[in-house]
Amino acid sequence: NEPILQALERQSTFSKGKGERNGTNWGKSSLALSNIPHECRRGNCLTCSSRIVNTSNTQNVLANVDHGLSPTVASELKRAGYLLTCCSFVTGPGVVLELDQNDSVWDLVYRQRICNTNSKQIATEAQARLLRRVDEENLGKWKRRMEENWERKDKEK
Repeated sequence: NEPILQALERQSTFSKGKGERNGTNWGKSSLALSNIPHECRRGNCLTCSSRIVNTSNTQNVLANVDHGLSPTVASELKRAGYLLTCCSFVTGPGVVLELDQNDSVWDLVYRQRICNTNSKQIATEAQARLLRRVDEENLGKWKRRMEENWERKDKEK
């Protein structure tokens, strides 16, 4: 039992058999992968993201075991059919993966979530709470800043 990423790396060897010219054919037992994307090997960086192909036997996959993701991100990946090869296991035949899906996963997890209206509202409210707390902790500085603003507005009139 090894993570998918380790199995892919172990099997991604080039073998030159009889009748091959200039290394253009891959051996029967190799996966012919020259660069398997990975970074942290703990499920934090999303670099090893892969998509489970719809025709795959998904019952034979233990996806995202012992990862370093938040529960929200982990459930989003599962809902969208992604897994991290560094912390997922194949338990039987018929599993087909699309490798190198990290850009799509980043879009799904971070870019799309940040850009929706609800997220923007939550971010604005959090920023307002933070600014209020900072102002409350630095009351003298806040008072001087407000007085300067009032004086400036009086001069503009």
